[in-house]
Amino acid sequence: MSRSQWPSLTALAARVSKWVAAWRSPVLLSVAGQPEAAGTGHAPADGVGGSLPAGQRGPRASVVVIQDGRLLMMQRIKNGKEYFVLPGGTIKAGETPAMACVRETREETGLNIWLAEQLCQLEHKGRPEYVFLASKFRGTLQLGGPERERMTADNQYHLVWLDYAQLQRVKLRPKNLLIHCQEWLWPVNE
Repeated sequence: MSRSQWPSLTALAARVSKWVAAWRSPVLLSVAGQPEAAGTGHAPADGVGGSLPAGQRGPRASVVVIQDGRLLMMQRIKNGKEYFVLPGGTIKAGETPAMACVRETREETGLNIWLAEQLCQLEHKGRPEYVFLASKFRGTLQLGGPERERMTADNQYHLVWLDYAQLQRVKLRPKNLLIHCQEWLWPVNE
């Protein structure tokens, strides 16, 4: 093995170590354990502390759950408009983004998840969204929590599995989510 291969092996070992730790732990306690998440200037959990203008929501945490080459999405039909988001929700005071991700996923989907790592940070209308990868999950997939309670003809929530081709044809929020979904589900030709 040449010296030029060492950094690649080191990076691979670090990633495998993260996966093993995530497999053993139901909650990744923080992105970096720092007051700011990923150097963004946003406090991780209580980042709003009641100082948001009326009608504005705090940061959101969401999860990427992949099974059999398909991505779990929440289909929303609101006032006749259809769009898709990752399962997740608002980070509560005292929570890290990872803790909120685990809690929201359990509430919305009935699934218990184990997080591997933070994949990216997105933004929709000024609202930051911390996106995590689930290394594994257990439970029965079923809509729950406030989403089930708020379901009406004009405000619908549906859990759906979408493959790579289906993701190209639907409206995703945030809009820049598509490029990340393409990367996560890129078809592999063997």
